[in-house]
Amino acid sequence: MRPSYCALLLALVAAGCFYAPTQKPVADDKNELTLALPFDLAWEDVHAVIADNGFHIIAEDPNNGIIESQAATGFSLKDADCGDVRGIAAKYHAEPDPGSSAVYNFVVRPQGNEASVVSLQAVFTSSLTIPMHPMREENCASRGRQEARLLKQIEQQAQKEHRPEFKPPAG
Repeated sequence: MRPSYCALLLALVAAGCFYAPTQKPVADDKNELTLALPFDLAWEDVHAVIADNGFHIIAEDPNNGIIESQAATGFSLKDADCGDVRGIAAKYHAEPDPGSSAVYNFVVRPQGNEASVVSLQAVFTSSLTIPMHPMREENCASRGRQEARLLKQIEQQAQKEHRPEFKPPAG
């Protein structure tokens, strides 16, 4: 083989390399919130935040405190690390596809009679185009931004939530 063919072959092989996300998973304690509300009120607060964000509920199981919801729109590089792609000229961050998917898994657990724990895990998936390879689905590593935002909204919603107080009739 001539040297120019070897260089061309090497360039084509290197043209489409994918490097998995380097973002470390968000620690469980960062994706969890304890509310001073009983389970039923915390469950309603999570539903209110899901509705406020325009998420579609995929599945829910109130007996186990699980709600799986999906965002109407995808996500950005600020939300998740989809890895890196090496093209012919340079290495760059893999951009999520416009049709990417952001799924939020909420778990609400009672903590005694008057408290609840809400945990949240985001799953980001995108089709990636890697030069000289077929398109592929890739799970992207969450940066924790959306989880923090949603948990803060749940906390704010919980501060508004109170059971009606019983007041005996006067007289």
